[in-house]
Amino acid sequence: MKIIYLHHSGFIVELERMTLIFDAITNIPPHFLRKGRKNYFFVTHSHQDHFSQKILSYGSDYDTTYIFSDDIPEKGGRDIHYIAPYQKISFPGIEIETFGSTDLGVSFFVQAEGKNIFHSGDLNWWDWDTASHPNINPEVEERDFKAVIQKIEEQIGKHKMDVAFVPVDSRLGGSACRAAEYFIDKLHPKVLIPMHFWEDFSVIRTLADRETGSGTEIPLFEDRNVVIGNY
Repeated sequence: MKIIYLHHSGFIVELERMTLIFDAITNIPPHFLRKGRKNYFFVTHSHQDHFSQKILSYGSDYDTTYIFSDDIPEKGGRDIHYIAPYQKISFPGIEIETFGSTDLGVSFFVQAEGKNIFHSGDLNWWDWDTASHPNINPEVEERDFKAVIQKIEEQIGKHKMDVAFVPVDSRLGGSACRAAEYFIDKLHPKVLIPMHFWEDFSVIRTLADRETGSGTEIPLFEDRNVVIGNY
């Protein structure tokens, strides 16, 4: 399983027989998509830092299926499937289950070719500074995030996550890593890959240093369109 970082929350997961693309908003270099295999595009929600209509253009050149959160306005087309939180959908060789978010849309749990992959979308512990976000209730944000994590733990706890993509949003300051730390503590993914960090790659190192000895690998990377690793 090869993991490629595109930008922000966008990743490619290349398996033996299919490719999974999550929240791609930038042009995908041609060598990262291969013809002659199935390509699944996942979009967690409609925010412009997670969804770009340009991904629909890949459907003309590749064997492509799209799985969109149902908050995205319908685009039509037989290869686009809309899904709400806490639903399931399957295709040959792949099982997809959605969970909630603490913003718009869904988070995805995908099982394919013996691998278990989780993409959080905007499921995050949004612990904003109330001075800059006076309408935020920190207690509610904590409660809502932990409630979704509990549902994930109850539903798929028996399935060890091979890779989880989780936000570490630098705009949250000292709380940037809080969601990822809690995620690791409760769900113990083999590999956790930070995302949603707005070009501040330093926060990846911060999380990795804090989680030394946790049993979860946190790979370090410092650029777009790079192969993070093979798992």
